Amino acid sequence: MAEISFMYQKVRREFGRPDEFQNNEPENLFENLPNQVLKDEYTLMDPYEREIENVPMLSEYGTNTAQIETRPKGQAHVEGGWPAAIDYTDLDDKTKYRKKVEREESYVATARELVERHVEKVLKQNNAIDIFEEYFVEPTIDLASGPPSAKSVTVFQDPSPVKRTVSKLSWLPDAKKLAIAYCSMKFQGSQDGMTHKSHVWDINNPNCPELDLIPASPLCCLQYSPKDSHIIAGGSYNGVVQLWDTRKGGTPDARSVQPESKSIIDDSHKDPVWDLRWLMSKSGEFLTVSTDGQAFVWDIRALSKPIESETVVLRPSDKINEGGPKGILGGICIDYDAQVGGPSKYMVGTEQGTVLLCNRKGKTAQDKISHCYFGHHGPVYSVMRNPHCSKYFMSVGDWTVRLWTAEDALLKTPMFTTYYHKAYLTNGTWHPARAGVILTTRMDGVMDVWDLLYRQTSPVLSVQLSEFSLNTLQCTAEGRHVAVGGVDGNTILLELSSGLSQAQYDEKNIIESMFSRESSRDRALLQRAKERKGKARKKSNPQQREKEVCGLDDVDLQQLTKEFLATVKDHEEHDNKVQMELEARRSQLVKLIDDGQEVLNDD
Repeated sequence: MAEISFMYQKVRREFGRPDEFQNNEPENLFENLPNQVLKDEYTLMDPYEREIENVPMLSEYGTNTAQIETRPKGQAHVEGGWPAAIDYTDLDDKTKYRKKVEREESYVATARELVERHVEKVLKQNNAIDIFEEYFVEPTIDLASGPPSAKSVTVFQDPSPVKRTVSKLSWLPDAKKLAIAYCSMKFQGSQDGMTHKSHVWDINNPNCPELDLIPASPLCCLQYSPKDSHIIAGGSYNGVVQLWDTRKGGTPDARSVQPESKSIIDDSHKDPVWDLRWLMSKSGEFLTVSTDGQAFVWDIRALSKPIESETVVLRPSDKINEGGPKGILGGICIDYDAQVGGPSKYMVGTEQGTVLLCNRKGKTAQDKISHCYFGHHGPVYSVMRNPHCSKYFMSVGDWTVRLWTAEDALLKTPMFTTYYHKAYLTNGTWHPARAGVILTTRMDGVMDVWDLLYRQTSPVLSVQLSEFSLNTLQCTAEGRHVAVGGVDGNTILLELSSGLSQAQYDEKNIIESMFSRESSRDRALLQRAKERKGKARKKSNPQQREKEVCGLDDVDLQQLTKEFLATVKDHEEHDNKVQMELEARRSQLVKLIDDGQEVLNDD
């Protein structure tokens, strides 16, 4: 379109005067005629209306179908064929019986008959070739592990109408099942509709628990037996310990299991059983602690009362607990690993903030508690030795995680302490595959992952898992998954990234050298501080200062003192002898004068 413009002129003196508008006749300034060529290319169309709807036509139908509830059931297959007197779980018994049978005459004839009967069939099977068999399977290596992360896999919700706190977790060794203890931690917190049941879950079926463990009182802790995966031991809120065999159902409902045996309440703990650990023994023993200040060892063959000789009162002697809390300490958590700390040693975290190192081989009550470590401002909720560096252990309490050197008479303070978190820490554990990874839970619903190999000042990963407080966590044996339980009754199963779950190159040696370097540094600083205190004490003592000036030790000073006293005694005896001789001479002269005899001066 052409541009329309109009220009007018006026004298300079008229600039600034107001404009005056007048009515004039219209004037054609520009004329834009239609283009006939373009007009011929279009056809005139009369206007019309048309409705267009872009929403598809849908119809709604409803139907009710019966809900199908799936329930997995299994059958226990054990090694059979052994006589009743032989324990098939004991390798020594099976070896002795096998050698005994091999020495019998009928053994050779029976073996020859079996070979002749089946050898031809087996040889013919060897002639068949699997054309799809892979002889060399190349392992898949993830070269791009990426940043540390944790992915939520599933959630196990408390089936009780009134939600309870997840107090403790325990994995089956093959990580296919998870036993969860539920308990209301509030004093007299039981409500109408709250059940006492704890559950065993199949990780592939989070909708319904596989087994229900029925205790007399809510369970505060439980753990699978490392020797028999069907045995579960648990400690209740009323102090009683119980034992379940998952192969035996004690109620008409096959999913509910009653305890096979339990302790007598009069011989049990007087407070809730807060933690439980299986011990390495042939008969089957486990250890429990409670805030009543006692540690009991139980034998599953006679579970009615604990072993009296193994009972430990958590009262450290003043010799090893100088400056720490006195009296009987209440136990909250246990660490025991026969392969890491030894079969006779275990650690107990107390509600007074002290960690006790105990020894089952101690002959007296004082010998059973060998070391004492204190430094937390509140209860110690978790204590655990490093599974790769057994000389060092971790404790979780108040707002910090502290690393200690175990069984060192000089080092009584932590060699490493995290910063004070804004929320209270509730639990923690070492990663089973990574020597430098620590996982902790907090009251604000956050799980922190510390990687000491990468960074020591702050966690490498913090995940907000819940709006409620997290209470406990437990890793699987391979370290790929971790289960985290909270006070809202939910247990979240997380899958850790490969960077957090797979051991790095030479990580164990690097972490061990780091810990050794820190402990040596602390030992040198303590030795230097001790020397400074000694020098200050010597300067404040005048006798000690004189001794330093003379350069004599205690032995030389005592010898010189004896010689000095002997010399003084000799001089006193000589003076007494001379005095006696003078007195005798004087008496003789006085007698001569009295007799009127002349006294001559011999001098």
